Amino acid sequence: MSNEDLKIEEHLVEWCPELAFSEKDYQRYWFHDNLHNYQPITPMGASLYHWPWGTQYAADYFTFPYSRGFELTLYDGRIYPGVMPIFDPEEIKAKEPVFMQMLMEKLDNWPQFYKEGTDELSTKLGYLKNLDKKSLPLNRLIDVLRDTELIHRRAYELHFVYMYSSFFGYMFFEGVCKKHNIEEKQMSIFLQGFDQKMAEVDRALWSLADLANELGIVGLVNQVSTLEDFDKVLSGDAKGQQWLQKFRAFLETYGRRTTAAVLDQYYKTWIEDPMPPFQTIQSYILKGHFDFETHTKKIIKDREDAVAQTLEKLGAEDKEEFLRTLKHAQWSYPFNDDHNFYIEQWSEAEARFTLLECGRRLVEWGFFDDVQDVFFMTIRELEEALKDVLHNEPVGIQFHKGRVRTMVERRRISFDKMSKVSPPAIVGTLPEGRIDDPIFTKIWGLTDEVIRATPKKDDANPNRFEGYAGAPGVVEGIARVILGADGFAEVQPGELLVAPFTSPAWTPLFSKIKGVVTDSGGMLSHSAICAREYDIPAVVGTITRGKKVTEGIKNGQRIRIDGLNGVVEIISE
Repeated sequence: MSNEDLKIEEHLVEWCPELAFSEKDYQRYWFHDNLHNYQPITPMGASLYHWPWGTQYAADYFTFPYSRGFELTLYDGRIYPGVMPIFDPEEIKAKEPVFMQMLMEKLDNWPQFYKEGTDELSTKLGYLKNLDKKSLPLNRLIDVLRDTELIHRRAYELHFVYMYSSFFGYMFFEGVCKKHNIEEKQMSIFLQGFDQKMAEVDRALWSLADLANELGIVGLVNQVSTLEDFDKVLSGDAKGQQWLQKFRAFLETYGRRTTAAVLDQYYKTWIEDPMPPFQTIQSYILKGHFDFETHTKKIIKDREDAVAQTLEKLGAEDKEEFLRTLKHAQWSYPFNDDHNFYIEQWSEAEARFTLLECGRRLVEWGFFDDVQDVFFMTIRELEEALKDVLHNEPVGIQFHKGRVRTMVERRRISFDKMSKVSPPAIVGTLPEGRIDDPIFTKIWGLTDEVIRATPKKDDANPNRFEGYAGAPGVVEGIARVILGADGFAEVQPGELLVAPFTSPAWTPLFSKIKGVVTDSGGMLSHSAICAREYDIPAVVGTITRGKKVTEGIKNGQRIRIDGLNGVVEIISE
């Protein structure tokens, strides 16, 4: 289905009318957030889409001189953010010293500053996690729904307070490196080897693969292909039961993460569908042991050697500046992946679990038949229905259930229809002034120079793709093109991953692949960060140069990824 097949009202979607794309929006520059919402977002997901709020909160918190954060609109059911740049030179001049003073204060005290944020998040999310929601009376469930919304929004406020800090810590260090002819694609070595929460999850998965080998139950584990097999195959064996107990403990600790899209509560978590992590364990068993300790020691040694070699070349004053900015960057850099654990995963999971309990009540009252239908309501529609049932149960149910059922059915059809549409990367008009926002440039790779260059496809050489040099190294191998989580089980050890993007749900793939290339992303995107930590070559953001690798490369082709120069080539069919 082409975009032309859609009527204008379907481009706009009926839910969240305050976010609907309008004629005046053509005067703004909007880009498809394919890193977080490659597919259409549900009405509930759109009504709880708090990261643009978080950017505006953080911009105000820091008195950020160059933008007021991001706004968003809905187009083809997708999220299209747009930067709110500041062009007034007098306003920028007035804000810069205030911003710099506060930013340096946070970077100088990063360990304590960061602990305050993670403590707050853990406490608030722990409160939701520990609630027995099924036992709550309706009035209390409504309170918890409101708490969930507020905690979810607060999570994104903290997300961007720390992200703006960490990005500028990175960018200040990048500026110092450039003074000494060290390019960004080379400086990542100074920041590798620090503990990150998402890598902690991967280590736990490898431990379960190793345990299956130690217990001698690899054959049993490999027999499991469905959820029903867990009990049928593993529970019938004493060692299988021992392994299964460890796996369930893993899910209790790390299972609050999505199986698919990042920022939509519609998708199941690992707790509900443990097959994605289990299939990852099966593939790890196939690959063999991954020695995290040896790997970590190597990348730490490489980091320390690079720092020592650089310091030998610097004078006293330059050395002091290098070490100060290096400390800021090293302290804050792990947040660029840690936020996925706390915010995009844990906070989204807790929101999902609260919404599912609300949906279960609506199913009991006959509003719809599938608890997942609650995600085709908005948060305000859900809250209104629950409050009316609390006020007068028979009248509230009678008043809402017919219209909600019809509305949900209509929205499901629209959602499915939009899922078949390929949305445009950009909608609207470029502003006259320069766009300088670190989120815009480092996550999506959309620098001001890139977006004004109007990239054109190099039809003369369809087998060559250029992007950002996400992680150094050169590797050749067999391409595995994966468009979403449903293809994870197809990725074999040693293959080169070709994807539109990667997100935290993709992290377990990185310790078994030998390289990665993505359509989207910048130097601080998930793909680039993970590739650097796993010491595999990466090229990200080929779409910023006008071409998608997912459209130009096919499964089974032999390709070369040059992560130092940001080039991918098809070598042979």
